[in-house]
Amino acid sequence: MTVGATPSLAAGMVPAAIRCLLDKGGPFRWSLLPGLSAQLHDRVIAGDLDVAVVTDAPPGLPDDPRLERRFLGMDEMVVVLPVDHRQAGRGPVQIQMLADQTWVEDNDGSAALLRQHAARAGVTTRIDFTAADLPGKIALVATGHAIALIPGVLTCALRTDVTTVTLVDHPTRGIYMITPRRAPHPCATPLFDQLMSAIDPRRPTSAVSRRS
Repeated sequence: MTVGATPSLAAGMVPAAIRCLLDKGGPFRWSLLPGLSAQLHDRVIAGDLDVAVVTDAPPGLPDDPRLERRFLGMDEMVVVLPVDHRQAGRGPVQIQMLADQTWVEDNDGSAALLRQHAARAGVTTRIDFTAADLPGKIALVATGHAIALIPGVLTCALRTDVTTVTLVDHPTRGIYMITPRRAPHPCATPLFDQLMSAIDPRRPTSAVSRRS
């Protein structure tokens, strides 16, 4: 099975779900390819991926009748800070308290969520740095150059020289699994169940909440 996932989901949640499948059902061949949601969407259509775990962060997910889209849950975005930042450990903060900070982002979707959140609060944020990827983004935060908005699912995989703080009225993004509508891989539904359990153990498995 060839699985695609956005970088934040590929950093922890998707490999953990596949580990559970291996432990429960025995070994099978699989590979993991990270990418942005739009790229992964196209690769599922092209047949390069059996499954992709994506998000509806801006610009959102296109509708395509060739794909089935299953809703997994909502991801709360958080702010990652150096461990010695003045807001570290202070609990939920208003974006106004961070509006004068220098920010770094690594993709247009995350930057759009940050700008939209700030605009709702009547402030603007300065995104002065652009990182090539999530590790580069976190490195700039760890070394004190900037702070950043990151997916909540990434928190468990962060390095020890950074910390996170939640925002009041935090931005969110939906997480989905997409598969070809015809002849999906036999491991697609078990993987969906594992992912859904990881996000919300109280939800029943094998529920299709939305179809493209």
